Amino acid sequence: MNVIAAPNSFGKSTLLQGIVYALGLEGMFSSSRKAPFGPALLTVADFPDGTRSPVRESWVSLTIANEQGAHMRCKRFVRGDGIDPSLIMTWKSGSRAELDTVSRVDMFVRQPGAAFRELGFHRELADFLGWDLPTVPGFNAAEVSLYLEALFPLFYVEQKSGWSGVAPRMPTYLGIRDVLRRSVEYVLGLSALERLTALAAVKSEEDEVKKRWQSASDRLGEAAKSLNCRVFMHQESPVTPARRQHCVIEVMESDSWVPLGRQIGVWRQRLGEMERDGVEPAGEHTHQAREELSVAETSVREIGGRIRLIDEQLNLSRTDSDALVSRAASLDVERNRLADLRKLRNLGSTLGIGAVSNDVCPTCGQMLDGRETATGVAADLDQTLAEIEAERETVRAAVQSAERRRASLERNRSSLQAALHGAMRQSRALRDELAGPSAVPSRAQVQQQILLASSIERAQRLLDLADEADEYFDELALRWQDVRDRLAELRDGTLSRTDQQIVSRMNSSFQAQVRDYGLRSVPPSDLSIDESALIPVDDGVELTFDLSMGISASDMIRTKWAYYLSLYEAAISAPRNRHARLLMLDEPRQQETDRRSLAAFVKRLEMAAVSGCQVLYATSEDRRDLHEVLNNIQVWMLPASGPHLLGPVAS
Repeated sequence: MNVIAAPNSFGKSTLLQGIVYALGLEGMFSSSRKAPFGPALLTVADFPDGTRSPVRESWVSLTIANEQGAHMRCKRFVRGDGIDPSLIMTWKSGSRAELDTVSRVDMFVRQPGAAFRELGFHRELADFLGWDLPTVPGFNAAEVSLYLEALFPLFYVEQKSGWSGVAPRMPTYLGIRDVLRRSVEYVLGLSALERLTALAAVKSEEDEVKKRWQSASDRLGEAAKSLNCRVFMHQESPVTPARRQHCVIEVMESDSWVPLGRQIGVWRQRLGEMERDGVEPAGEHTHQAREELSVAETSVREIGGRIRLIDEQLNLSRTDSDALVSRAASLDVERNRLADLRKLRNLGSTLGIGAVSNDVCPTCGQMLDGRETATGVAADLDQTLAEIEAERETVRAAVQSAERRRASLERNRSSLQAALHGAMRQSRALRDELAGPSAVPSRAQVQQQILLASSIERAQRLLDLADEADEYFDELALRWQDVRDRLAELRDGTLSRTDQQIVSRMNSSFQAQVRDYGLRSVPPSDLSIDESALIPVDDGVELTFDLSMGISASDMIRTKWAYYLSLYEAAISAPRNRHARLLMLDEPRQQETDRRSLAAFVKRLEMAAVSGCQVLYATSEDRRDLHEVLNNIQVWMLPASGPHLLGPVAS
């Protein structure tokens, strides 16, 4: 364990911030790109001999090693001539001795792409640490990366504001939803984070199935509409195989919809008869042509009348829909007003109903003129609300029914319009035939044969398309069933058995520590680590500094000590440990915490250091007091030489 003891607190704080700065992680403090240093590295420096000098250049150099024994040296300028602070110079080798002989690679940080581009330093740093950073739910986007700036607040508590609360101070500008929980889950290696990632992937797959189903439905519907047909018995939203109904294509014939397959048989029979009989000359077809013309003209009149009738029905349907929508809106307003009145009465108000309803019956809308009801019993407030709710349900159902009826009328009108155009074409062809030469073939028969052949061909293509669509919908239904099953499994909020063991281990460590540190505000057994939020709670409520309802300021510091160390101890014992094995604590003794508590905490830190954690304990306490706390503790002291920890580079 390293102890940085300096009478000048600015110097040791700057040293810790320099470590963070060299790794490009100052974003954990703020979204600002301003270097987190004072004048000593930016403008003017006071030397130990009492002189002062302007700062020409300043930089931070840091050497780190990973668990595989590889070493990396990072150098980043704070102030330099022509060198942007976003540039980080790096050297990487298999051992520390080789760092002086390897080539330098320049990378960038605090710039777009630093977390995933080839020359992005945070991508390189994550690989060096052996971390595969996941994507997690975000606020402004579907998913964002779990950036390093969101993880390192779990390893470093800075002096200025880091001790201001029980939970770690996390950056929110990164746009990560539940940033603390996601970071702790990753460090502990919980499968809950993988489950969250899997859930997002399955939801994306669910949306994809919906889009494909809707797209296929739209294509089939448009193809049917182009032939004045309709798709019957088909679900427009994804369903499971048990609820699947195969598509039925229908076409309007006379006054009713009939299956297109059956109608194709009728058309083929009619076409076969015409081909067997052959095309007659127009002169021999005159009598039959006059009869067919009369039938066609009658059809034009009848179909036109039916279209006009449907237009009237459509106008009435639109009027009914508008009235129903308006009624639904008025019912919503009246229900809200009566619900507010009931709330006021439950609170003890004695105001009358006139303050809300203005003497208007909420059901029928008539003025209340003081007459008695026929039954002699008037509905009370709760009964009126129940009647309004029932009417709202009825009106909503009526609106949906009106919309379905209007869609059906529009489909019928489209089919009748196509039939009208066909009858009008037939009438024109028959008139032209009766007025033309008698020796030429019957134009009406030729046109009818062409139309029948074309209709049969197009209808068959539509049926083939419907068969292909049915197969595609069957595949999507199976995939939908699989997606729904996986979603149901992933949405189960319970932690896996392994995750429960890890969180339980963290909770046990946390409770043992607050007990050893002498927590007094609340019984240590009442505190725990919440399984869902992964923060310290007291009876399910997040711990806060509150003398009347929460914990004292010194006990808040004790719980913060316990939280950071319990997180480390639980992480290193987890199968997928992702802790950086680093703890940097700037002035841990806040709020004049009792020295016996501090001694117990330092003893626990020594145990962490023995297990492989790099502990940096920075303090400006008096040396005599510090030696009392560090008695029998294995430490490496980095004392300041005189009043300053930092000094100029030797020329």
